[in-house]
Amino acid sequence: MATNIFSIGQSALQAAMAAQATTSHNISNATTPGYNRQVVVQSSAGGINYGYGFVGQGTQVAEIKRVYNDFLTKQQLASQTSASSLDSYYSQISQINNLIADSSAGLSPALQDFFAGLQDFASNPNTDASRQAVLSKGSSLVARFQSLNDQLAQSRTSVNNQITSTVDTLNSYANQLAELNKAIVKAQGAGGGQAPNDLLDQRDAVIANINKYAKVSVVPQDTGAVAVFIGSGQPLVMGDQVTTLLATPSADDVSRLQIGYPVNGGKAIIPDSFFYDGGSLGGLLKYRTETLDPAQNTLGRIATVLGSTLNAQQKQGLDQNGVPGTNLFNVAAPQVIGKSTNSPTAAITATISNASALTTSDYTLAYDGTNYTLTRLSDNTKTTMVAADFPKTVDGVTYSAPTMAAGDSFKIQPTVNGAGGLTMAISNTQLLAAAAPIVTSGNAATTAGLTTTGNTGSGVVSNAAVDSSVFVQGTTQTYTYSAAAAGPPAVPAQLTIAPPAAVTVTDTSGNTTTYPSGTPATHSPGATVSSGGVSFVLSGTPAAGDKFKFTPVVGNKGTASISAGTVDSTYMASPLPAGTKLGFTFNSSATPPGFTPAPTPTAAAITVTHKDGTTTNIAAGATNVPYVAGDTYTTQGITFTITGQPANGDQFAVSPTVAGTSDNRNAQLMAGLQTKNTIGNATYQGSYSQLVATIGNKTNEINVNNTAEKARLKAITDEQQSESGVNQDEELANMIKNQQQYQAAAKIIQAASDMLNVLFTLGG
Repeated sequence: MATNIFSIGQSALQAAMAAQATTSHNISNATTPGYNRQVVVQSSAGGINYGYGFVGQGTQVAEIKRVYNDFLTKQQLASQTSASSLDSYYSQISQINNLIADSSAGLSPALQDFFAGLQDFASNPNTDASRQAVLSKGSSLVARFQSLNDQLAQSRTSVNNQITSTVDTLNSYANQLAELNKAIVKAQGAGGGQAPNDLLDQRDAVIANINKYAKVSVVPQDTGAVAVFIGSGQPLVMGDQVTTLLATPSADDVSRLQIGYPVNGGKAIIPDSFFYDGGSLGGLLKYRTETLDPAQNTLGRIATVLGSTLNAQQKQGLDQNGVPGTNLFNVAAPQVIGKSTNSPTAAITATISNASALTTSDYTLAYDGTNYTLTRLSDNTKTTMVAADFPKTVDGVTYSAPTMAAGDSFKIQPTVNGAGGLTMAISNTQLLAAAAPIVTSGNAATTAGLTTTGNTGSGVVSNAAVDSSVFVQGTTQTYTYSAAAAGPPAVPAQLTIAPPAAVTVTDTSGNTTTYPSGTPATHSPGATVSSGGVSFVLSGTPAAGDKFKFTPVVGNKGTASISAGTVDSTYMASPLPAGTKLGFTFNSSATPPGFTPAPTPTAAAITVTHKDGTTTNIAAGATNVPYVAGDTYTTQGITFTITGQPANGDQFAVSPTVAGTSDNRNAQLMAGLQTKNTIGNATYQGSYSQLVATIGNKTNEINVNNTAEKARLKAITDEQQSESGVNQDEELANMIKNQQQYQAAAKIIQAASDMLNVLFTLGG
């Protein structure tokens, strides 16, 4: 029995030693990251039946157990990967937010300064200082666009660098994990199935580190190893087998790094969506797709639309030399990137045909051997075409007929280079087109309309006037001079009027004579001649046969007025020759009442756009254009509107601008673009403000979510540590308890030894 007591004491001593060693191990690793405290699990060694009952055999150490909560660990991993993703996203987007929202470094002040310069230019079109200010402030605006674009490009480069660094880090952790898997399998086999707790902690720590870069999913294996998947299911480690990740250029865009891995000797791309779930890498990729790409495209669209619309308006005016304006800005063309696997001859050209219709999306054009499919990547909208459909315009971009083989693909980025590629196209102040190319007018005053073509004498007409209350609209009077003849009989100098009409002549002495219709009127130099509401003074000595033709025009009597008018590129390509005029005379007796066009040199087709949006096409050479107040007329690239009610005979005209340097109408239209909705339903400033608001709101959203997720992570970590972490006070108490247990066990052994000594003495 004494020997049995000795064995019991020995088992107690060994258990106390194991407990003390475990407690010491806990204390020494209290600050070790990822360490889970360990506890000794004891069990009874059973008993021996001595007939009178079972006598215990002491204790045994069943295992050294990790205090590990799988549920809390999974929660901690999920929260950690989300927090890492948000943290990574926020660190990137906050830089852009600070950049574009800066009141001094952002685009807004440069836009305002530029249009302030245009306003001053419109007020002072002939001042060199005002013209130079437009070019200088335009250069500053261009520089601001380029600076913002450079910052975004640097952010894109930073993303690429971080992708490369992160991939290297993940590969390093993957190799460590594979080695730990091998060590755990080996240790577990050698230990008879007992868990190698410290190796498990090390493996969990490596998994937690991987999880900070990309969301992990852990699947235990029967051998004791684990399989780890990242993102949405991409295998990283399977036991001791590692999938080596690669930072590789995208096949669609070599400047854009993506994650790849070897497959059958080649490289396969992991779509970005695999990493959107979490981790700093997921945050980076999400930031690039959700914020950086749209921001650069939006900024590029603003620059492209601004440059294109101002160019269009500039080219609809006349510069100081009286010639049509040229481009004010150089606008970047869409970026077209062929897939790296395209056939050698694959090619397509994309040009911006309507800048205001541009979106902020990128596109892909793919060919399957029969159909071409253009995909808008922002919403996956597809446009299917065949070869006969080209050239094809979609969202403001016109695509030429492509040269593609089946399987070829192109990525088209209409606006990505818009901000970086915007430059000034002119540097000469004289080339700014302030003047409008046309002048519209209604007859506001009575004019005599004298023509003296072919006369050879010295006769001069002065003080020509028209009495509109007497003059009949449309009447033409021609006076033919015949010189005096000596006779006999003597014939005085005379004026003959055609068509025949009564004529009154008042000589310089004030004597007035009226000559009946058809009778030549005697004329003396300086006499005043009047007939049918037209009067004039004819001085000097005309030559025989000289003619003085009056085609007077009476000022409009109705309430109608004509707008200033606009032109398009059609007109600028073929403007009205100097001295020509497009005339429109109202005829109230026409059916229906309308205008009789009298364009010079030839009549042209007219499109009438009514207030309800419907149109009527008037063929070239028509003698009546029906009039409804508010109708808009378009002919030869000129558009104008007539409103109000014209009186019979009222005339309106369009003619080319003669003195372009004194005209500021086109400059006013250029300055007016500041407040026009040129980008969808927004102005230039409005579109930029939307960009600022979008990024600002997203930054705030990410920040709030990040703060909340970090608080959640801390709560989970605190809970996990309260269960699995080392509490020094608790371990100190355990140390004292283990020491007392050790001392008690020693007393048991001493008691057993004393009993044996007594037995030995009795036996002696």
